[in-house]
Formats: sequence, C-alpha cells, structure tokens
Amino acid sequence: REIGCIVRSLGCFPNEAEVQELVEQVNMEVEEPGGFVHLEQFLPLMTKVLLERRFWPIPEDVILHAFEALDENKCGYITKEDLVKHLTEE
Repeated sequence: REIGCIVRSLGCFPNEAEVQELVEQVNMEVEEPGGFVHLEQFLPLMTKVLLERRFWPIPEDVILHAFEALDENKCGYITKEDLVKHLTEE
C-alpha cells in the first residue's frame, strides 16, 4: 500500500491507476500475505521504470496554470483556507 509513496519519492509521479498497475506487476510472481512486496521483486521493476523514464512530473507551466485557476481573486496567491477547501471539497 506504500508503493505509490516509494515510487514518488524516487522522482516518478504515476497516477493511482498506474500505481495499481505497478503493484499488479510486482505481485504477479508471488502473492504475499498482508500486501507486502519483496525487495527482490520490486527492484527490477523500479529499475526498468527509472531507465525508461516513465511517470515524469507534471510540467511547471501546467501546475502554475492550475494554481492560477484556483486564484479566484487574481491576487497572485491562494490562501491556506482556499487551498484546503479546493483539496477537500472540490
């Protein structure tokens, strides 16, 4: 269940469907109780992902555009309250 966090900490940014695909690929060999994955299974897959340069981060201009869309007052920033509201309610 922590595969997404581990992959993202390595500089890859898959969406949740892509994380699920990775989990399925790792678990194809041996199904471990409790949702654990052996490092020996994970390393070859992650090495391939890193070498293929899969799951690039979202470009900065796309992120900036998203924040500009959330800045309803066009003041150049988003308040903590507005960000929390957008992330939890919308």
